[in-house]
Amino acid sequence: MRLIHTLHTVFAAATLPLFPYFATAQYSPNCPLQGAVFPAPRNLIKESGAIGTGLSILQNELQNIINNPTVFDNGSTSFQLSLFSKDEQLLSFSYAATSLNNSSLPSGCLNENTIFRIGSVSKLLTVYTLLANVGMDHLKDPVTKWVPELAEFTNQGVNDAVSQVKWDEVTIEALASHGAGLDRDYSLSDYANLINGTIAKQAALPPLAPEDIPTCGTTDFLLPPCSRAEFLQEANALHPVTSTFHTPVYSNMAFQILAYALEGITGKSFADIFQSSIINRLRLSRTSLQPPNSTEEGIIPGDKISSWWSVDLGDSSPSMGGMFSTGADMMKLGQSILSYSILNPAITRQWLRPITHTADLHVAVGMPWEIHRLLQPVSSGSNHTRVVDLYTKNGDLGGYSTLFVLSPEHDFGFTLLIASPTTATESTAPAVALSIIGDAVTSAMVSAFEQAARDEAAYNFAGVYVSVNMSLTISVSDGHPGLKLSNWTMGDKDVLELYTGVPNAQADARLYPMDLESNGKISFRAVYERAREASQTSQPGVVFAQGCLPWGGVAALHYGKIAFDDFVFEVNDKGRATALAPRITRQTLGNQVVTITSLRRT
Repeated sequence: MRLIHTLHTVFAAATLPLFPYFATAQYSPNCPLQGAVFPAPRNLIKESGAIGTGLSILQNELQNIINNPTVFDNGSTSFQLSLFSKDEQLLSFSYAATSLNNSSLPSGCLNENTIFRIGSVSKLLTVYTLLANVGMDHLKDPVTKWVPELAEFTNQGVNDAVSQVKWDEVTIEALASHGAGLDRDYSLSDYANLINGTIAKQAALPPLAPEDIPTCGTTDFLLPPCSRAEFLQEANALHPVTSTFHTPVYSNMAFQILAYALEGITGKSFADIFQSSIINRLRLSRTSLQPPNSTEEGIIPGDKISSWWSVDLGDSSPSMGGMFSTGADMMKLGQSILSYSILNPAITRQWLRPITHTADLHVAVGMPWEIHRLLQPVSSGSNHTRVVDLYTKNGDLGGYSTLFVLSPEHDFGFTLLIASPTTATESTAPAVALSIIGDAVTSAMVSAFEQAARDEAAYNFAGVYVSVNMSLTISVSDGHPGLKLSNWTMGDKDVLELYTGVPNAQADARLYPMDLESNGKISFRAVYERAREASQTSQPGVVFAQGCLPWGGVAALHYGKIAFDDFVFEVNDKGRATALAPRITRQTLGNQVVTITSLRRT
């Protein structure tokens, strides 16, 4: 066994360390692998005290928010919150503003079936429609392959990267991830139709030629929606913001072009594709691209025009927020992503990943996910934290704001639909409500799911595992992530000390789930570390002397084609571990706790 440590030393000299205790953890005494540190909890409402406690805390906090007019405009702002796991609804909470009347809430009741506009969350549904139909196969295709008008513009264009978009460099992935370098909008934010000559002169603006004034779009309802030909012609006339994939810049236009590209790939209209692949498959009874025929099931803050309820965005619906939906339908969408009911697991995992960073250390961009990175305490009351990624999309249109959130590590999510009039005194109310309520849900429920996963892991996996000549203990410890591996002995040998080369009291090995499960077996990988206290957080200019790099040591050393960190639990039909195989030992160790419990029951 000392030979193993010698080999480890040789490997470490030439590559990343095999056992990451050579690296200093930035935020925690442990360096877990990215992702869940325990399997996601199950049977949430019936069996998890932590989830029940979290829901109670959240409902009390929501009531406190509603009753506090200094932080929430309860007279004008209404909302519907739906919280869910991948297979059950956990909470439906609705609040109707006191100013609502029969015309603004015709049904007289605000609930999970009330229709809202969902703003730019429409972009998420557009990408979902793309993946549901063609998967990841066309992400690297240039858009010119599927939108021939853009190919013609490219062939006719001048070689001027500052003034002309290089459409042949714009890929499907670039469009879906705000990486195309395109303007945010055409016409929506253009003041040409709102500023007369006198105002222009006062604002030091030159007069405009007729061809420079938008003739289609949605600027304050003065213009009709653009046709495809008009939109693409005008999109080509706009200057590029940046080169492709240089830096993410939010673009509504990109998603309208993405819908055209999907039509080119499939040979069908976007409306038909969306209807067949998303609405029909998930039975979304109140989700649509265009305004519903009746307002009976909707909420209309203000009137139909000022709230944007009745505004038909035409081909802009997949991008600017033209879609309509409900809390119940959005919950079905979230559950379908978490449960792989439309996309297969491999495509879903690839989709739930960042494409690029932003200038904020805590925010990345996906397709078209806005990914918020949290430093979450590893257990209740702990000062030690780990990174948790929330995959979100928000949207605003007229009197409506929407927030859609998934936590893939925990298999839960929530949707928040907000409606508030667009008058000047109330214009900030939706944004304030979205941030306050969104933070309240995140604070209560991420902690609750973390604790539920920890509690369930302790029940399902903790125990003393033994064979004829080997024994080890699996436990869950407060203030630390993952399953702790300790007391690993073979006869009179301390296996963990032999593997790590440090005394047992200083050796810290923890097992993390690898999202591999089959035929009653669940795969974990061990991270071997030296026990230590949390170091100081990162300091400016210090890069290589600190960090958390366990991913560099995964499966770094093998014995007979099996890695030293490869562990597999065998579980029964209730998910409880009955045995554990440290696979390099070629042994399977039975869980004494489960064995004794089973004997007692018989």
